[in-house]
Amino acid sequence: MKTMFALLKFERSGNFIFLCALFFLSGTTGLIFQVIWMYRLGLVFGNAAYATAATLAAFFLGLALGGRFFGKASVSFVRPLRLYGFMELGIGLTAYLLIIGLDFYEIYYSDVVSFFGDSKSVLLVMKFVFGASLLFFPSFLMGGTFPVLAQYIGKNRDALSKRGIVLYAINTLGAAFGALAAAFYLLSEHGVSVSYAFATALALSVGVLALVLDKISFPADPESVESPKSPEKPTNYTSELGYGQFIMVAFFSGALALAAETLWTRMFAQVLQNSVYSFAAILVVFLLALGLGGVLSYLLVRLGAPSKTIFILLLSSAAILIGMSPTVFNIATNGLEYLSVNASWITYMLSVFKLSFIVIMPPTVVLGAVFPFLLKAAPSIDLFSGPIVGKLVLYNSLGGFVGPIVAGFVLLDLVGLWNSIKIIAVLYGILAVLIVYPAYGKRKIIQLLLPVGLIIGIFILKNPPLVQLKTGEKILDYWQSSDGVVSIVKQPENLEMRLDNFYVLGDSKSYLVEQMQAHVPLMIHPATKKVAFLGMGTGITAGAALNHDVERLVAVELVSNVIPAAKRYFSPWANGLFKDDRVSIVADDGRNFLLGTNKKFDVIVGDLFTPWHAGTGSLYTIEHFEQAKKCLTPGGIFAQWLPLYQLTPKNFNSIAATFAAVYPQVTLWRADFSTTRASIVLIGQEAGSQLNENTLRENIAYVIGEQAETKKNHMAGLFYLGNLEAIRSRLSGVEINTDDKRSIEFKAPILSQQANAGHANYVKGKELNNLLTSLRHNLPTDDDPYLAKLPKDEIRFVKVGALYHRYLYYVDTGNDLEASRIRQEIQSVAPEFLSKVN
Repeated sequence: MKTMFALLKFERSGNFIFLCALFFLSGTTGLIFQVIWMYRLGLVFGNAAYATAATLAAFFLGLALGGRFFGKASVSFVRPLRLYGFMELGIGLTAYLLIIGLDFYEIYYSDVVSFFGDSKSVLLVMKFVFGASLLFFPSFLMGGTFPVLAQYIGKNRDALSKRGIVLYAINTLGAAFGALAAAFYLLSEHGVSVSYAFATALALSVGVLALVLDKISFPADPESVESPKSPEKPTNYTSELGYGQFIMVAFFSGALALAAETLWTRMFAQVLQNSVYSFAAILVVFLLALGLGGVLSYLLVRLGAPSKTIFILLLSSAAILIGMSPTVFNIATNGLEYLSVNASWITYMLSVFKLSFIVIMPPTVVLGAVFPFLLKAAPSIDLFSGPIVGKLVLYNSLGGFVGPIVAGFVLLDLVGLWNSIKIIAVLYGILAVLIVYPAYGKRKIIQLLLPVGLIIGIFILKNPPLVQLKTGEKILDYWQSSDGVVSIVKQPENLEMRLDNFYVLGDSKSYLVEQMQAHVPLMIHPATKKVAFLGMGTGITAGAALNHDVERLVAVELVSNVIPAAKRYFSPWANGLFKDDRVSIVADDGRNFLLGTNKKFDVIVGDLFTPWHAGTGSLYTIEHFEQAKKCLTPGGIFAQWLPLYQLTPKNFNSIAATFAAVYPQVTLWRADFSTTRASIVLIGQEAGSQLNENTLRENIAYVIGEQAETKKNHMAGLFYLGNLEAIRSRLSGVEINTDDKRSIEFKAPILSQQANAGHANYVKGKELNNLLTSLRHNLPTDDDPYLAKLPKDEIRFVKVGALYHRYLYYVDTGNDLEASRIRQEIQSVAPEFLSKVN
């Protein structure tokens, strides 16, 4: 900021400095709104990539139309500053359309699905139209603010090029501050409603202060009341752009810059925690670099060099730096290593910012200088300052509308991440060539050498690896899209499915545990006919449900490329999931599926969702649990699996308290006896539900097949952990996770990184043992009302399960004496159990 204020010394008027402060706050407000729009529309689209693309598309479309309309209209207003004040007031008021619209969406979405059917493409178009209609009016007004202020400050073209660039830079730096404040403080500490109210109040305040500034300055400036008679053409400007070149650079500078940001965000996802903070850090650095690009542009204007020469250098430099960014990224991450895996939270975030500064900052500063420099290089056309900037905003914003969509939903699918970045770099080189094109003779040949050489060099540059492989690993296949990179990695005795390099969606080695994630909830229900799985992954879990007497199975998978990957490589373990006529596989978000379906299910199973991943916090909210409850048949079960090895006690308590706020009867079950990577499930049922012995005896046959002998002990109690009532006191006062304030999504990344650094604990080892001990001691098995209908001979296996876990815990910790004592106790309670596990 000190640098920017130093640049204002040429302007002695305190009014302009005050106006810059207002436009800084305007940029802050705009990005707070934009972050919240993407955050909330994520619930509408059910996909962070779609939500981001839709928000940006609607936002830039509104900016484009607003820039054009108000750019032309600004000439008609004697007092453009007053118009600007009313526009800021309008932004604050029309932004509340989003709140009204989202309430409407949740009420009528299922009716829309019933009317249009479940076609993903049709629903996606409907959602985009819906989102665009909510964001159009505030973004339309935002698009007009810069042209209106340009008309106010641009007494002549020289003033426009200098003051306009300063305003642009200040506004962009304000946007960076807004992104930082929204993600790192407002949403995490105060939630959506308070943050949105703050942004609205800030917009209204900017509007009021602009009106006050107009009231103060208007009478004191007689020139401002005079309608300009004719626009002033620039003087002493050499090598201007032609009108076609002006439009072309304006459009492509917006399209390519936003496309580059989209692809860089996907690139960073290969090595980051991919939480809301990681993505926010990238956005903050990108906006900060654009603002500094404005500073660079101002310095270039003061330099007075020919405009075409400057553009050729800027565009060529952009091509070099963007083309080199994958290589720089690969080197900076030591071959796509996970970033600062064992660092503290502060150190981790500093590493994210550092990496962003190294990879994103240099090219983006150059990109940021292109747009404002057009204020100087605009051709000598008979237009006032407002209309000139209006045209600039129109074409630049149209580019911003097109760029992210083409990059995220076309290029990634067609040519992949690294080649997509190459294409953006090459297009910058081609843009430089097109600037040179009208020149003649030796000068043209010399100027062409740089961009043409760059294009050739970028094509030759070797791409980095897409997935980091350890010794003995081999990548068999991969798919790239806006959802991320899905890969199949072969290990010596295992086959893994990964998302974005490190996140394992499932593997063949864990197929028994994945099968139990279906068997446990279906084993409890007396007659499961209709079952839904929210999250499919490898398909092993959903496939296991086909062993039961189900009539209809729906598997919902958010990441569309997971479906062909699972079908091609995990069919041997998926129990015919991809061929069975009872199965429907839906590429959709779990929340949107439940919100749109009019079907009821006996059992709904929620997959193991990574708590710190951006967007997954919405799958642990009270609103999601309530929607799942509405989709259950009478006596139905909702089962939410939790990866305890990725949760700290605070995370677990928050999810459990939220779950218990919806389901009156909650029990906990295990999928395995691991002490370090335990997966447990919260089973939500109607009040007074009890475990039925006959149900268990009948359903155990679906689990162990022909080996089942219904007259013998089925040992199903081994997987029962306890009743949530046992730890109800520890959940008292725990913050409930809601759509308005997704505390899990904001706190889990911090707590997870602290646990990685050894400053907190995951629920494994000692923490897991403490949890299970609390369940057992606070509500002993013999007193648990959920088990009241089971005979004592069966209840003993619940005790055996608890003992066996403690036995494994003591073995893992090297306490052989205590392990031996527990083993003897198991032998006395159920000698047949040890004979089966040995």
